[in-house]
Amino acid sequence: MERIHIEFQRVQTWLFAAPRLRAMVGANALLGKCLRGGLAELARKKESGWTLAPLEDGERYPTADPDDPIREHDDPAADAKDDSLASASSSAQRREDDDPARDAKEGILSRDGGHFEAQFESGAKDFAQEAARYLRKNLPGLRFRISIDQKPILQTQTHLSTELPVLAPCEWTGRGLASCSIEQGDERPAVSLDIKARHDEAKNTENSTEDGTAKDIASLLSAKTKLQNLDRAQELKELVGNGYLALIHADGNGVGSGLGQGKPDHERAAFFHRNRVLLRRAVAKAIDTHCPDTGRAPLIPLMLGGDDLLLLARAEIALPFIVTMCATLDDLQKNTDGFKLTLGVGVVFAPYTVPIYRLHEVAEQLASSAKRRFRGLKGNGEPDRSVVDWAVFSTAWVDDPELVRRRDWLCGKDNELRVLSQRPVDVLGDGLDSLQGLVKGAEKLENAPRSQLRYLVEQLSRGRTLSELTFAELSKEARAPLAEAGIENPWRQTSNSGAWLTSLLDLVEVLEIPRLGRKTEPTGPSTDSSTTQKEVRP
Repeated sequence: MERIHIEFQRVQTWLFAAPRLRAMVGANALLGKCLRGGLAELARKKESGWTLAPLEDGERYPTADPDDPIREHDDPAADAKDDSLASASSSAQRREDDDPARDAKEGILSRDGGHFEAQFESGAKDFAQEAARYLRKNLPGLRFRISIDQKPILQTQTHLSTELPVLAPCEWTGRGLASCSIEQGDERPAVSLDIKARHDEAKNTENSTEDGTAKDIASLLSAKTKLQNLDRAQELKELVGNGYLALIHADGNGVGSGLGQGKPDHERAAFFHRNRVLLRRAVAKAIDTHCPDTGRAPLIPLMLGGDDLLLLARAEIALPFIVTMCATLDDLQKNTDGFKLTLGVGVVFAPYTVPIYRLHEVAEQLASSAKRRFRGLKGNGEPDRSVVDWAVFSTAWVDDPELVRRRDWLCGKDNELRVLSQRPVDVLGDGLDSLQGLVKGAEKLENAPRSQLRYLVEQLSRGRTLSELTFAELSKEARAPLAEAGIENPWRQTSNSGAWLTSLLDLVEVLEIPRLGRKTEPTGPSTDSSTTQKEVRP
């Protein structure tokens, strides 16, 4: 018996190689097609020189969860028919389900989350060579590593194009030969063969379950939610309209440590399967909550694998989406013991013209910030909870958020040290020290004079006395909503460090995010509540 493990590397870097929305969606569809379909079918191929070895304890693996949003069938008769493998078409259709027990009985241990793992009676090396050729052909440029019994045997290096020397470069990436044309709205750009494959595969994500062509989890999940009946943007500009773009990156907290060491394969499979289904259910609920019944979809899931989520959305729904997703995840685990799945979430808001790869880098950095807070809370014995960090940028480039925060959010020194933001914060909670509380608080400020609120936020960095004076001079129309939102004073002092904290910057920024991108006017201590936005930069 030999066990093969194929690990996809730097997947999201490969995903953003082409900065156009259609190409990104198609790249993820190609990835799912190869990981969940192509490699599995290659492993099952008869008379190929290799033979899968069914796992002896396959019946101990978890079966497809009936509550999994991507599950296709609930008919026991269909289950029995498919288990016999008598019908190839029925088997192929059922294999879209996330059913570790069925896969284990064939010898396949994993085909999700960027990993493919299978056990072979013979021919493992031959399969590894053929799998490498398959991946190089169908996912050009993607790095991967293949090992047999934990010993690496193949690892891709930097991708070198086999196309002719570039005479006319691909119009979408600037790399590779412009070998063919594609239809993108009224445009007919000349692109490389790799980009054409991504663009063509994106078509399969539209109404994907009708023909069963899209196999990535994000497309399968979209087809089971309100997204199925909504128009999907072909470009980032179509997605955001006059507003800003939000890129959400979420990752499970402490998943590796939650599993523990030395667990048998079936327990590992059950652990990861449970987490995958929980996240899918939470994402599906959030999609249905924040998408309209008709019109254009306000969000696009780019990737959903294991406990990772990558999603593009209009700025105004991003933070409420995260609250709904994490609240659903929490509700689904209320009466369960053991490991609790929580998320570390990073969100970056910016104009859609900012390079998408840079937005992804910053979103990952913000998610890491959230996960550091989670580890700190856990180290202090606090209950597990989801944590979020976000940043808003109005410029043509996105700076390092850590440098920006050290420069702009830490004011004064010693006993007069002022910290202008609480981020990262818990996702769930009632107070203004949580995203849920900030979203609710911002709703209470909808009719407040926004120019006064923005002016107050500007004074926070100029001194505690000046900001307190500005707060005292607010009109009744501004003070009353702030009090209703939970702010009676602009500052509060921490008991441990003596630093002064405020919720005002975070609260006003959450209020302003839905208006990002609109025409701005100068701010000042005006009482006019109809003035348009001046964007709040972190």
